[in-house]
Amino acid sequence: MKKTKALIAASLIFISGGCMAQSNQKEKAENQLTITGITGKSIKGSPNEKSMTKLINDISNQILKEKLVTTNASDLSYILNNKEFIINGVAQTQEVHLRYKKQYIKNHTDWNICKNYKA
Repeated sequence: MKKTKALIAASLIFISGGCMAQSNQKEKAENQLTITGITGKSIKGSPNEKSMTKLINDISNQILKEKLVTTNASDLSYILNNKEFIINGVAQTQEVHLRYKKQYIKNHTDWNICKNYKA
């Protein structure tokens, strides 16, 4: 009888722990911020909104053209900055990062160029 009660208690703890973990994951997903645009310390040097939209579209089109992902444009998310290039949650190779950095970041080393990026 004691073993049965102990097993039931352990099962309840395990189940409630699993529910709490699922609840925490749901809360985390709901609290994520989705960013599209350019962020950084010196936005003073940022392009105007029209240029920013063009820049983000140019990067998106190049990603799709180079087939770096198999998703469509509406499901695409990325962050490109001086340190990393992450597309749909996958860090790109150093070669790809350097190529995009050279073409799009240039001397704006504090920029983060984002599309649908979850922070």
